[in-house]
Amino acid sequence: MSIITLFFIVMLVAFATMFYVTEPSKDDKRINARLVALNRSELFNEEDENSIVRQVTFSRIAAIDRFLRRNRFALYLQKLLVQADVTWTVGRVVFTTLLCIGFGALLGNWWIASGLLGWLSGLVLGSLPVLVLLKKRARRFRLFTALLPQAVDLMSRCLRSGQALPSAIEVVAVEIPAPLGTEFQYASDEQNYGLPFRESMLNLVMRIPVPDLQFLVTAMLLQKETGGNLVEILEKTSQLLRERQKVNGQLKVRTAQGRFTGWILCLLPFAIFIGMNLISPGYGQILFDDPSGQRWVEIAAVLMVVGIVLIRRLVNVKV
Repeated sequence: MSIITLFFIVMLVAFATMFYVTEPSKDDKRINARLVALNRSELFNEEDENSIVRQVTFSRIAAIDRFLRRNRFALYLQKLLVQADVTWTVGRVVFTTLLCIGFGALLGNWWIASGLLGWLSGLVLGSLPVLVLLKKRARRFRLFTALLPQAVDLMSRCLRSGQALPSAIEVVAVEIPAPLGTEFQYASDEQNYGLPFRESMLNLVMRIPVPDLQFLVTAMLLQKETGGNLVEILEKTSQLLRERQKVNGQLKVRTAQGRFTGWILCLLPFAIFIGMNLISPGYGQILFDDPSGQRWVEIAAVLMVVGIVLIRRLVNVKV
């Protein structure tokens, strides 16, 4: 490992660790919130008291917060955090990613090889925080989609009993569990604060961009603009959503073998490499010491990424 590579790794790890440690803990945030509530009149001016706009903090450090607000990738991370429903800030995700990159690059340059291959392991490890957020978001979207037909049926029954559509949305927010109930509660609160029905529904679709919800919101907005029997529209929409979920379940069963094959093909080379090096230490060292071996490792990594993309496109059938 070269001195320059080691210097950059240590600087990256130290930078990420410093900002990660300076992030206030949950207890500190709770205590600060109580102090603000007890002394609100002195801490806020009149303009802040009259404001009902929720302030989103990218980082507890002012300079980092200003920098992240001007970054397009930070805006995407903030949207991802909201959709995944986690309490982390964008600053913490960024510094956790930097810490993972530094730690992975340190291991890669020490155990694999110095240079591009060593930093490749750092990039792979640095992608873990974003991958975890994407996994949480996907799980939350699946749960939301599974609860949506039940919510549509409840809205239809509320409208049949004579309630208005905003009241039906509020009933769904109370009766249906999270995450659907939580998101509908946000939409209901926005309408109570004076936001038009159309804007609150579009915000709901922006927070939960799943096709089933887009069908429902489109049907309700069309009924608002053109008229019609909303109860009948909701009943047909509920039937359509259940049919879509049935078809999606069948597709998952039929593509399970392809997904399992993809996982095996992706993990098998690494498992064999680790196993061979445990049986015979230094067996694969020539791949990283010899220039030809390094070139073949880079080609194999590119081909593996291409294979992963192709397999995902084959098994990811759109309905």
